[in-house]
Amino acid sequence: MTFTDDRTAVSDKRAAEIAGTSRHRLRYWEKTDLITPDVERKISPRNIVRLYSLARLVELAVAAELRHQGVSLQQIRHILAYLRDQGYEAPLRELRFARSGERVLFQHPDGTWEESGRPFQGLIIQVINLEEIRLRVRERLGRREADAGMIEKRRKVQASKSVFRGTRVPVEAVRGYLEAGKSTEEILAAFPSLTEEDIEAVKSAASAVA
Repeated sequence: MTFTDDRTAVSDKRAAEIAGTSRHRLRYWEKTDLITPDVERKISPRNIVRLYSLARLVELAVAAELRHQGVSLQQIRHILAYLRDQGYEAPLRELRFARSGERVLFQHPDGTWEESGRPFQGLIIQVINLEEIRLRVRERLGRREADAGMIEKRRKVQASKSVFRGTRVPVEAVRGYLEAGKSTEEILAAFPSLTEEDIEAVKSAASAVA
């Protein structure tokens, strides 16, 4: 199997963390042929290895963001079917998507916005930045799976303050976000290299002290 870009392939568990969704949702998307793994290999009746490439991770992250913004799975399917009919092989990683009220829009390479056959020139409220998603995916891929949720101190890194293993993000920065009432989703958006396990580690440490 040839993977795009840097030939990175990760497990379904790691893919869910990187994309900001759950393994349960990944499995459902796989069963319904929305987004499938690059590799699926049955090791034993109860052990199936699923691997996702960098390109597929970007698709997962875009789909997860659309769902987070309230776009239904049915809408996503309809849009992808339409775009594939227009000649796009991988719309989720080729185009930018946006919301305008209840409408879901996509931008063609020539810069024009469309809504499944209808040109759009109105007010676009929220654009999903594809480049930011690619950057977030690459940053999260830079950490080993075992690093998630681990805290350490390293000399000459953030003045030897506690950081999340595999990153330069100070633990106290995340603690500050939590104390300000920020949600896990908001923290992950601010620190793309972190995972939900990192946030939970800070919450657990705070609970132990309280």
